[in-house]
Amino acid sequence: MTGRPLDEHLTQDLFDRLGMTETALWVPESKLDRLPAAYRDGEDGLVETEPAGGGFYAGPPPFDVSHGELVSTVGDYYRFVRMLADGGRVKGEPVISADHLRQLTSDQVAAACKTPDSFFPGFWDGSGWGFGLGVTTEGPQRGRYGWSGGQGTNFFVDRDGTIGILLTQVELGASMEPLIDEFQGLHTSSL
Repeated sequence: MTGRPLDEHLTQDLFDRLGMTETALWVPESKLDRLPAAYRDGEDGLVETEPAGGGFYAGPPPFDVSHGELVSTVGDYYRFVRMLADGGRVKGEPVISADHLRQLTSDQVAAACKTPDSFFPGFWDGSGWGFGLGVTTEGPQRGRYGWSGGQGTNFFVDRDGTIGILLTQVELGASMEPLIDEFQGLHTSSL
């Protein structure tokens, strides 16, 4: 749509505007010392899946990764989440329109599609899906939106603008569920 590769589009149209200088589809070789190891739970504890300073995101990839995930720092991640919490604005200037923010952060899944077999059991109980973000649709955290990434990244934004960010570098799984649940319970918006 933009006529540019995804990494250029994201950098020029989003990351630069937000001051996200440490976010990309891969980590440059000059900054590999800042790339932490990644883990998953094993029978005897954590198992390293990617070494510090190495792995899939280390250096320019040999093929197009515009379908992949982003690598970021907590500071850059905060800038992005803060922009969402501030109504899609940075320093009063719009980054995304109010309509796009509403679509991102409100349930876009039709009730007819929320069947028990369309996702894991119980997922749709009080939950929905915006355009790229999970949305809480019922209960004391109604209106909360956020994201859980497969490598233990989790964030939320509450209706009052409170944000929470959790970066673990540990794959999501059964052993991570208690930590994610505790993190998600840290703040409850007032009704």
